[in-house]
Amino acid sequence: MKRAAISTTVVLTLLASTASVTAAPWHPPGPPESALQGRLGYFFLDDRGDGFWEDTESVFTLDASDFEDFSLGFSYVQSLGNKLEVGFNVDFFEETVRSEYRDFVDQSGFPILHDSILSLVPLTVDLRFLPIGRYRVRPGGRHIVQPTFYFGVGAGLVFWDYEERGDFLDFTFDPPVIFGDHFSDDGVALEVHGLAGVEIPVGPRTNLLFEGRYSFAEDDLGGDFSDLPERDIHLGGGAVYGGLSFRF
Repeated sequence: MKRAAISTTVVLTLLASTASVTAAPWHPPGPPESALQGRLGYFFLDDRGDGFWEDTESVFTLDASDFEDFSLGFSYVQSLGNKLEVGFNVDFFEETVRSEYRDFVDQSGFPILHDSILSLVPLTVDLRFLPIGRYRVRPGGRHIVQPTFYFGVGAGLVFWDYEERGDFLDFTFDPPVIFGDHFSDDGVALEVHGLAGVEIPVGPRTNLLFEGRYSFAEDDLGGDFSDLPERDIHLGGGAVYGGLSFRF
């Protein structure tokens, strides 16, 4: 239901934005060389079938695909020409998922619950290619802004934090004993990503922005999880965004 509502909102916004392009074009005195962008979107953690997430799923009702929620991002974009730009990005994501043991309940038959919290802050740089350019030049040197399509690749660092809070089972006892605790680890992982999007002019220096990204990142869990057999934690995934770009 939540995905359907988000998809409907994006489609309606895109249709309204496309209609606005039929208005008369603007004629700024020269091409803007920089932009500040803000975007709100939805992030889907990569549900790969190995490592920590697979090991966790075998014990708890928790899957990597459960970690999906809104993501907030900002970019500074610098033009390197009409068909080439470089972007500097920061994004913020955090989601909490409640899960329970698959094969165990407490003495009263109730689930044994805990919360898993994943926080991600990617800092990345990407190179963006604009196949048809950001503007057209008319006779007399006038630069005519136009809808801009782009795609690119980039890399950076993901600052991450993972926690589990709640009730757990101690299997050193027979039968196992329930105890409350908190486990955590954090780190910094290398990241690579691809992106594609479109900017639609709605003002002399303002564009609506629609973008999709897919990132790859993983790290090794340590800290309170250092005794686990599978400790590779995948931190990448897909995201779709809508936002505004202010060019100057």
